[in-house]
Amino acid sequence: KQWYQRRVRGSVPEMQISNFRKTPLFYVLLFFACGFIIMAFQSSISEESSLHDPSFGTLHVDINGSKIALYNYKPKHTPKRTVFLLHGMKYSKETWRSLGTLETLRDHGNRAIALDLPGYGGSSAIHKDFPRQLFLKEFIEFFDNRSPPVIISPSMSGEYAVPFIFTYPHLLGGWVPVSPVSLNTHHPSEYSKLSLPVLAVYGENDAQFRPKVEDLLSKVPGAELVMIPAANHPCYLDNPTLWHSSLLDFLSTL
Repeated sequence: KQWYQRRVRGSVPEMQISNFRKTPLFYVLLFFACGFIIMAFQSSISEESSLHDPSFGTLHVDINGSKIALYNYKPKHTPKRTVFLLHGMKYSKETWRSLGTLETLRDHGNRAIALDLPGYGGSSAIHKDFPRQLFLKEFIEFFDNRSPPVIISPSMSGEYAVPFIFTYPHLLGGWVPVSPVSLNTHHPSEYSKLSLPVLAVYGENDAQFRPKVEDLLSKVPGAELVMIPAANHPCYLDNPTLWHSSLLDFLSTL
């Protein structure tokens, strides 16, 4: 009898749970719980996959209150280095994606990050008093760079890159200027004092910038100059094959 009473008393909670499972509220709660688990799982997959596949959408980071849009192409294994790609006035991060530069860099073991500069594409503007070289410094340092990174700076983006390399040259492992503006903001003697691997790329038909590149960037000790035949100012668009091979050859020496 005592055993029977203990068995009955112990089974009351089990009976309550069993009865609760038969109520509509139980199925409503179960539905939402399953939905939450599925959403959390998909979110974790998307977040991780977005590091490797930008088809998941543009990523954003906050730099000094400005929302900066970027693509982040990351190899499956530990990257050899990080390459930051800036852009010209008429272009954006999408230029490097459609040209295949991001994919090429990633497939050769590099992490490639292309951004929309402040006020362009999907990025908001920065305060007019915020120095552009400081913006670039904070953007680069936002990421975990295992070794000094490389920056690619065509045309207009020289307004960011040129003051940056003269202010923070120790933060870089290499510089790839592509007919950049702002070269004349520094005296030729200053270029001869730069201690930084440089690959200067320019187009044969770029009458405005070719002389500046050949005159000033040739003074950087050890600088390599690559002229793309029959190419215009955005020379990488005229010969992507030569552009990519020259870039990869340069990176292999770092």
